[in-house]
This record gives sequence, C-alpha cells and structure tokens, in this order.
Amino acid sequence: MDEPVRLLVAERQRGEQRIETQRVAENDLDFSPQCGNSRQLVDSSFGLELELAEALRLRTLRMDFQPQFDLGSGRGCGVEALARWVRSTGEVIAPSIFIRIAERADMIHALGAWALHSACATASAWCSGAAQPTTLSVNVSALQIDEKFFGVIERTLKQTGFPAKQLELEVTESALIANLALSIEHLNAWKQLGVRIAMDDFGTGHSSLSSLSRLPVDRLKLDRSLVHRMTLDRKGAAIMRLVVSLGAELDMGVIAEGVETEEQLQMLTDLGCPQAQGYLLGRPMTAELAQVALGKTWGNRAIPLRGRVGCAVRESQHIDRSAASSKRSTMSSYEAAHATTGRRRPILSP
Repeated sequence: MDEPVRLLVAERQRGEQRIETQRVAENDLDFSPQCGNSRQLVDSSFGLELELAEALRLRTLRMDFQPQFDLGSGRGCGVEALARWVRSTGEVIAPSIFIRIAERADMIHALGAWALHSACATASAWCSGAAQPTTLSVNVSALQIDEKFFGVIERTLKQTGFPAKQLELEVTESALIANLALSIEHLNAWKQLGVRIAMDDFGTGHSSLSSLSRLPVDRLKLDRSLVHRMTLDRKGAAIMRLVVSLGAELDMGVIAEGVETEEQLQMLTDLGCPQAQGYLLGRPMTAELAQVALGKTWGNRAIPLRGRVGCAVRESQHIDRSAASSKRSTMSSYEAAHATTGRRRPILSP
C-alpha cells in the first residue's frame, strides 16, 4: 500500500470510535447532501481522500491558467495557475473542496509542491514565445508557510528554469494575519530567492494598516466581493478607491479579481486600478488557450456596446466632486493630493 494511503487508513482506525459520536461542525464540508449523520459524511470524505492521494501519486490532476490584464493597455500581464481535479467518473471536484481535503489529510505539501512545479514548468516553456506572461501567480496554503517551503521553491526554480522575478506566490490575507510574526519571517526568506508575494482575497480579512505595512507584500489582490459591491452604491465605490490609492501609496501593485461585467471593468479603470482578471476577460483555461489569450488585447473580452457607463460610476463621481468642493478647506495635504482620483478614463476596445 502506498505511504499516503497507509497513513490515511491508520488515522481513520485511530479515530474510528471518536468519529461515531462526533458532531459535524457548521463549517465542515457536506460531501453527501442527503446524509443525516456524521458517519456517512466521514465515509464519503475518506473516499475522496483516498482518491486524491491516488491522483497525486499518478499525477492525474491538471493545471489551468486564468489570464490577467493591464487596464491601461488591455495587454496580458500574467496568469494565475489553478489546480483542477476531475475524478475517473468525470465528476469535477471544486478546488475549495479538494484543497481542504488535502489540508486535513496532510497532503497539502505534496499538492502544493506539485502545483508549483507544474505551473513553473508550463510557464517556462512559454519563455520563447511572444505571449510570455510577466507574472505567474501560484496559490500557497496557510499550512505551507513554513521553513520546508523555502526548499520547495528553490528546487522548483532550479529544475524548471523559470525566472524567480516572474513568480508570484499568493497567500490569503487571513492566512498571513493569523500568525503575523511567522508570516513575516518566512515571506522574507522566500523573497531572498527573488520571488514576489501577493496578498490574496484582500478586503475579506482583518489586517490593519500597521500589519499591512510590515508584511513584505508586493501586490494586493482585491477580493471579488469588493469588485461586486463597488457597483452597488457610492460607499462600495469609495472603499475601492481608497484601497487602490492605498496600494499605490505603499508601493504595492493592485489587481482586481472576479471582474465579470463591462460596468465593473469601466469602473475599475475610472478608479485607477492597474490590473484585473475575471470571466469577462478570460475564464480558467488550458495552458495552450491561455497563451493565445495573452497574445490578444483584452483576451476573450467581447466588443462592448459603445457609451456604456455604469450608473454607480456616475453617481460616485458626482458625489466625489461635490464632497471635494465642500470639504477642500478641511482636507489634509494627502487627501488634497488624491482628490482627483476616480476621473473617467476610456477603455481601449479590442
């Protein structure tokens, strides 16, 4: 029996009695929606653990890529690597499920090492092409923030030949803040290898300005919830504007994720957000298709209707101008310098 499978079986045997009476926490995954007890849930999840261990051993998982674009020029500026798992039955298991399985079953280090190597090896093959990505973003689990991952990064860069300066490691805001001192220590070590760090899902955690200034982060990745809310009312737009301005003041790059509509794209452009990714510009796709998308201005975005402007954008701009006029006498020098943020900039059509 393979070692990952043997460990899983041993762990199940040790916890068999405890599992019988354990209640399922509200945030646990419901692998079997029809089941009414924890035993059935654990049986189902254990089966997926065994399958995932086998998929890792046989290297049957795949890596997709979602293109990222510069909002000033519409040109591709990078890709995010996203692991995908399709079972032998053809069922697609969502990353939010199998990554949590890997974390619980102590397989996340093996999964993370495979993902990093696979992504770097694929992107390295693009280096001779015209559509070479400026940045390759790879997600890192909170459980990978340790001294072992330094060696994984170092070996991967050496084996694949991928340029360290083009590799960006994404760690969620909540993971970084959970143990700030430890995060700073390990992230600084990783950066010694020449890689960059991105704070993923920014806007969903509880990071303070103090902790943000201490973390060795190169780019803020704005959560899709911020992108969605900014088109609903002026407060959402104001928050987005402040976050974009904050990134610039801290010398951090900013990219918005989850861009799905022309209204969102236009508003991000108006607010000065430099980069974006989302279904409007390109869904996660195979390496071959991603390379093609990067070579096209605005990727897979359809030609928009002329003159389309979001109502929330106009409302936000009107309120901003009124507020700036009435409060200019009480503005600080910093606020006055940024009073013009949000002026409309045209989006280049494909």
